[in-house]
Amino acid sequence: MLLSIILCAYNEQGRIDRAFLELQEVLSLSKIKYEVIIIDNNSTDGTKQWIQSLEAPNTIKIFNEMNLGKGGSIRLGIAKAQGDYILIHDPDLEYSASDIMPLLENIQHQNGDLALGSRVLGGGNISYKYLQNYIGVAVLTKIINILYGSKITDPATAMKLMKASFIKAVKLNNTGFNLDFEIVVKTLRLNGLLLENRISYYPRTKSEGKKLNAWKDGLASLITILKCRIQSSKKLIQS
Repeated sequence: MLLSIILCAYNEQGRIDRAFLELQEVLSLSKIKYEVIIIDNNSTDGTKQWIQSLEAPNTIKIFNEMNLGKGGSIRLGIAKAQGDYILIHDPDLEYSASDIMPLLENIQHQNGDLALGSRVLGGGNISYKYLQNYIGVAVLTKIINILYGSKITDPATAMKLMKASFIKAVKLNNTGFNLDFEIVVKTLRLNGLLLENRISYYPRTKSEGKKLNAWKDGLASLITILKCRIQSSKKLIQS
C-alpha cells in the first residue's frame, strides 16, 4: 500500500517548515510506504525558495507558474499521485499530522472511498476564529444533509483521505476552496462510502495567513452543492 500526500502551499513561509517536519516525524514512525507531493501555487513570500531547497526522500515538487487556486492545485496533485490512497493535508499548522494514521486505518478497515477529518464530530470543544466561517459551514453542511440524505458533520474540512481508484474516476471541475464540497457531494451522489474521524484543529486569523473568504467561497460552495445535486450522475465521472 502506497499513501500519496498532497501539500498545497501558497505563501506559507514560517509554517510550512514546521508542518513538514511534523509530517515527516509521523510518517517515519508509521513505517508505511508514501510519497509527498508538494505544490507551490506561485508563492511570493519565500515559500517557493524553501521548497526548492528542501531535501527529503519520496518527495515530488511542483511549481505552478501561475496561481491555479487551491482546488486547481489539489486536482493537479490527484492526477500526479501514484498511491492507493490520496491524502489532502494543508501545510499551515491548522491540522495535525498526528491525525493521519487513525484516518488511514479507518478507511482501510471499512473499505471506504472518502474519509473526512471532522473538526466537530461528537461535539465537545469546537475551535474557530471567525463566527461567520463557523456558521457558514454549519449551514452548508445542513443543506448537504437535507439534499443528499447524508449525516456528515464537516464537508469543509481540509483533511480528506480518498481511495485513489475512486477519486480518480470522479470528474472534478472546481479550482477554489469549493473543491472541498465538490469532492464530498460527488462522493455522496455516486454512492461512495464516506467516513469521518474526529481530528484536532488549530484555526488561525487572516493576519496569520488565513485565506478563506467566507462570503465569496461560501457562495461558490453553495452553487457547487446545488449544481451537483441536479446533474446527471453520468456527468460526475470521467469519460
